[in-house]
Amino acid sequence: MLTSPLLIGLVFTIVTFVYPSQLSLAQNTASSQPAASFVNSFEKLVKDAHNLTQSYQNEVGKWKTHHYDNKTMISITNNYLPKYENLINESKTLQPPKEFQNATDLYTKSLVSELQSNMHFRNYLVTNNSTENRLSSKFLSDAFNYEINSFGALRSSGSFTVVP
Repeated sequence: MLTSPLLIGLVFTIVTFVYPSQLSLAQNTASSQPAASFVNSFEKLVKDAHNLTQSYQNEVGKWKTHHYDNKTMISITNNYLPKYENLINESKTLQPPKEFQNATDLYTKSLVSELQSNMHFRNYLVTNNSTENRLSSKFLSDAFNYEINSFGALRSSGSFTVVP
């Protein structure tokens, strides 16, 4: 039976790979130039985050199949944490038009939650503490929910659509 963070990680990975349509944004023709610039910057951020998540989940997959031991996975996680921090900083520097502020804030929260999940996962690997395991799962679930809400807010703005 899969443990909680493994199950949530599996679901997160499946949703990320099965629904890549959320990664390509199409600006509606009525959008203003600042909105167009934001959409391009946001799309790049989302693609970069998707690629980072995919890469990290590939590494977690190797740990799950016992190609990596805990010590190796801890080292790998430590190498990924600054990459997530960089994405968070990039997200915080976006200057969205007012109508996109909430969506941008939600996406930043998604990235922060994913980083926290990875930190708790690393702590779980170090300590085998079940609380760290649960926290990792909770933050990964939160990350997914924030991301979905962010994309929902962007869609509901009517300024652009999410396309396959």
